[in-house]
Amino acid sequence: MRISTFRTLSLISIILFLTVGGAYGAQSGYLPSVDIRTKLIEVEDLGAEFHTESGSITVSAQIRNVSHSLIRGYATIYYLTAEGQEIFSYEDEINDGKPFKHGATIEFESTSQVSNIKKIATISVDFTQK
Repeated sequence: MRISTFRTLSLISIILFLTVGGAYGAQSGYLPSVDIRTKLIEVEDLGAEFHTESGSITVSAQIRNVSHSLIRGYATIYYLTAEGQEIFSYEDEINDGKPFKHGATIEFESTSQVSNIKKIATISVDFTQK
């Protein structure tokens, strides 16, 4: 009786393996990749002051660490037209290049000169971890 039960379970296991394994084995190619990115920061209260006489823009924001770890990095500021074309971009250190802990909110302010300031319709800030 024990041998019969063991053979039955073994036979069921082999059939399941061949059925499931055969289904996956019959496919060719690669499985689709999944891009998993963890959000490191949140940009809050993004604002800008346009100084048309001098051609400068001062961008300010609150940058909050939501990464669950100590991070350090820099911001890339993008100035875009109404059509989404990049006019100008530049990088600036966040928190003077010093790391900041999870949950901390850092005041960020950066000023740059832009020759065609009147064409700017959108400002975007991106973060790169060092």
